[in-house]
Amino acid sequence: MSEHDSQPVISERKNGDRLIGIAGPLAQDLYDQGTPPVHGLASKPVPSPRVADVRIGDRLRVERVGDQWTVRDREGQLGILRWRRADDGRRHAVTGKVVRLPHAGTLHVQRLVIDPQGAVKDIGGYVEPEQTPGR
Repeated sequence: MSEHDSQPVISERKNGDRLIGIAGPLAQDLYDQGTPPVHGLASKPVPSPRVADVRIGDRLRVERVGDQWTVRDREGQLGILRWRRADDGRRHAVTGKVVRLPHAGTLHVQRLVIDPQGAVKDIGGYVEPEQTPGR
């Protein structure tokens, strides 16, 4: 029995991977709240093997570095978010509100992608922006 078996399964993929955890609000609602959703890490560069140690409820550091947003734990970089610079400032297709991606914040991990053997492959959740003076 895997430690992840107690988590609700949100979906199962054809390859046997499972998305587990908290489904959470719709992406448009998160954008409206100023807490952009995270739907996983980019495949390039390859995420750190330490992603396997991430658990639902973890809080990870997010920082914009150039045109990318890095995700870090206490030991260093875990990976790069799939966010794109071009999305910052665009209008949301459904709500019409302007999407704002923070320069820094905290990723609240709510979902994990688990392979058939029970190992964590990817993470998801939302980012609580860091409050900066004058913004």
